[in-house]
Amino acid sequence: MGLVAFLGVETRGADDKEQPFYHQPVMVREVVEQLRCKEGGVFVDLTVGEGGHASKILEASSKVFLIGVDWDEEILERARERLKPFEGRFALVRDNFVNLPRILEDLEIKEVDGVLLDLGPSLFHLAQPQRGFSFQQEGSLDMRMDRSRRLKASKIVNTWPLDELKRIIRHYGDERWATKIVRAIGERRQRGGIRTTKELAQLIAEAIPKRYHPERIHPATKTFLALRIAVNEELKNLKDVLERVPFCLRKGGRLGVISFHSLEHRTVKDVLGKLSKDCICPPWFPQCVCGGKRKVMEVVTKSPIVPTEEEIRANPRARSAQLRVAERV
Repeated sequence: MGLVAFLGVETRGADDKEQPFYHQPVMVREVVEQLRCKEGGVFVDLTVGEGGHASKILEASSKVFLIGVDWDEEILERARERLKPFEGRFALVRDNFVNLPRILEDLEIKEVDGVLLDLGPSLFHLAQPQRGFSFQQEGSLDMRMDRSRRLKASKIVNTWPLDELKRIIRHYGDERWATKIVRAIGERRQRGGIRTTKELAQLIAEAIPKRYHPERIHPATKTFLALRIAVNEELKNLKDVLERVPFCLRKGGRLGVISFHSLEHRTVKDVLGKLSKDCICPPWFPQCVCGGKRKVMEVVTKSPIVPTEEEIRANPRARSAQLRVAERV
């Protein structure tokens, strides 16, 4: 499932004393090549984070203008600092990426040349205990990317029906021990509930028989991933934005999506597949009932692009990454 990507790594710039830690983006060269950034144009990084991919897209050509979108105000400030050398050639917007059409309308931009979605979690979030993303540090059960949203992981863990909690952990986390984990959570609720990340991580580790603990990842990894997806409605937002991006691209413009686990891989593949078909009616229908739908995208990568062995050695979190690219027709 590629959950090792949840752990992340950090890198420094060349001057360790002056350069801050930054999240290390994956498949940067492949992104720049596939989106044809060297030709110039207007590009949108819908998950700009700390500006890793964005800086390389801007470096590709002096004729590039970049729009960076993220719904975390704090991380946008780090991106702004990183992109200072390109002042005047980028705009940063705090918003949910599903609002791409409105974002472009507000900027008076009708269409763009390329769009990037990097779905991997940022090390910036994992490194802050108070954000609640990491099971390795003590922090509150939050997990909100956008802290203006009301739903926190603590509410799901401590108040949602146990059947729904089990469904989330099993479906989003592909966790075979979901029943035992939820049973343990239910018992803890009767004693006051779970308040911190370390409490939850320890409970999960105790619920899963020790001989079945994964070798390379913490036993709580899958459950934490499932909760993060639920809190931020990640799969719903992903599906929604993929369906909207084509109508923001010029003809010949490209969309690149980097996904990290099986649910993301499947969602991207399925939506791009539907957008690249002329008719979406099931083959057993006697006649077309979808109105003669015309395809709006052509999938460029028949098989997903994956990181090189060299990149994986340098950045282990890249191991499960897959890049899919589609072009507006």
